Amino acid sequence: MTEEHPDAAPNASPTDYRRTTEAWKPVLAMGAAVLVLGLVFSRPPSLAEKPDSLAEKPESRNGPNTFNDLAIMGGVKRTNLSRDFRGGEATAVMGGIDIDLRQAVMDQSEAVLDVSSVMGGVKIRVPEDWTVVSRVSSIMGGFDDNTRHPDNQDHRLVLKGTVLMGGLKVTN
Repeated sequence: MTEEHPDAAPNASPTDYRRTTEAWKPVLAMGAAVLVLGLVFSRPPSLAEKPDSLAEKPESRNGPNTFNDLAIMGGVKRTNLSRDFRGGEATAVMGGIDIDLRQAVMDQSEAVLDVSSVMGGVKIRVPEDWTVVSRVSSIMGGFDDNTRHPDNQDHRLVLKGTVLMGGLKVTN
């Protein structure tokens, strides 16, 4: 004989968990959109907010010695021929940026390149005599340094920024 429960419906089906997993999709999509918009519309502090030791000369901020690239669902390819390279910014959001610095010359001992990548990729080529120093944070992404390390470290390229579900590759 079979046991029957008086409270159970005769044709009761098991709990349908598909509805609960579908409810998370809009929440995740909104979170990703907020993250991307926050990255795109965030601004670095102005020169007035920086300490005097970090302030740049106004003429070098937008001149041929620096650059500021943004790729959103697209691509940017840049070759820098500067005789006094000082650094720059590269932001890729679901896009790609290719920067060739092999013919650039650094007069000072250090230049800073701020790199942000969200579900995109950034590729940087540097001269053989530059040393690459990484201060990059990777979250579900990757950083690959394939450069040869020179004996003298007279010129250093400091990479700082964040790689979120994307990639950053540096080669000679």
